[in-house]
Amino acid sequence: MKPIIIRPKDHAEWLAEREKGIGASEVAAIIGLSPWETPYSLYLRKTGQIPPQEENFAMRRGHYLEDAVVQWWQDETGEKVIKASAADIIYVHPEHPFMRATPDRIVRGRKKMLEVKSTAGYMGDEIPDYYLAQCMYQMYVTGIHEEELIYIQGDLTFGRFFVQYDEEFAEFIAQKVTEFWNDCVIGGKEPELISVTDFTLKGSDPGSTIEADKDAFAQIMSLRSVKKAAAEKESEADALADAVKLYMGENESLVYDGKVIATWKTGTRVRTFLLKNKVLDEIEQQNNG
Repeated sequence: MKPIIIRPKDHAEWLAEREKGIGASEVAAIIGLSPWETPYSLYLRKTGQIPPQEENFAMRRGHYLEDAVVQWWQDETGEKVIKASAADIIYVHPEHPFMRATPDRIVRGRKKMLEVKSTAGYMGDEIPDYYLAQCMYQMYVTGIHEEELIYIQGDLTFGRFFVQYDEEFAEFIAQKVTEFWNDCVIGGKEPELISVTDFTLKGSDPGSTIEADKDAFAQIMSLRSVKKAAAEKESEADALADAVKLYMGENESLVYDGKVIATWKTGTRVRTFLLKNKVLDEIEQQNNG
């Protein structure tokens, strides 16, 4: 069966339509593969208990670079994309209207999608699991079972992953999305809390207590020891810095062997003290050598 296609008149309408279901970028959180979001935080967003995710720098970067990555792919392959596919077109699964996907591009003359990414890091030799899940869900929703993930990465190199449709994995994702939508979004059932961020979002139960077991008590004592040592080191560092400042007096720079190793300069009623760590590292290496 063919998917239902919705063509929003603007981005605001696309956002409103997207909130009526689960998008492809959200499935990794549902199945526990997302490094950015948990099932609980997604549940809170989908049920309006926390605000929608604001566009951050990485999202803006991806938006600005998307056309460039697509053009790079076209130059590499000689193929073309359908220009109209750059719009925010929503594909809705014909049997499950809460399953929604917005492919980045559709290839001209072929039943093939492109998913476009840009990252300051590096993709590695295999497609990351969270992106694989996103592509698999898109293929399940649209019925288009051929897709490439194309990207530009940290050193500005271009790369491609060919995504093979895995029916078993796609069905697994569809089942988990269905359960999440029906049980959590519609039914109001809270997913399991699995991270510190989840418990921070949840908040504490006023007046509640829990008895520390041996492991928890040992962690508390270790934490106390580390914090105490850090405070002592900070105090020692402050005392040493004061000693150097007294030695420098009214002078702005401290020089050793012709090299500036520290500065204590005047700003707006404040003198800022800085160690020249790179220079000190070089001197230390020379002395050790």
